[in-house]
Amino acid sequence: MSQRHLMFLQKDGSGIVVEALGSSGYESLKQEAEAKGMTCQPLSMEDFYPDYRGYRYFDLRNSVTRETFSIDHVLEAWEADKKHHEGHEGTEEWFIH
Repeated sequence: MSQRHLMFLQKDGSGIVVEALGSSGYESLKQEAEAKGMTCQPLSMEDFYPDYRGYRYFDLRNSVTRETFSIDHVLEAWEADKKHHEGHEGTEEWFIH
C-alpha cells in the first residue's frame, strides 16, 4: 500500500483536511498554505478517523478536485462565513467549515 499524504490546514479556528497527490504535491501545497497564513499539520490515517473525520476533505489525487481546488477560495469562503456568523450581511453561498 502506498503512503498517503494527508494534512490539516487551519486558520482562525477553521480547518480542512487535504490529501496531496504525492510528496512533491504535499510540499508545494504546504508552502502555499503557510505563505497565506495557514498552519499545516501532517496527518496519518490513524489520526484522521478519530480526530479529523468531521472536517471537509479534499482529495487532490482526484484530477477534477486537483483542477478546481484553491486555497484562496477556501480562505475567502471562511472569511464570508465568519462575517455571516458575526451578524454582517448574510449570503446564500455554500460555506466551508
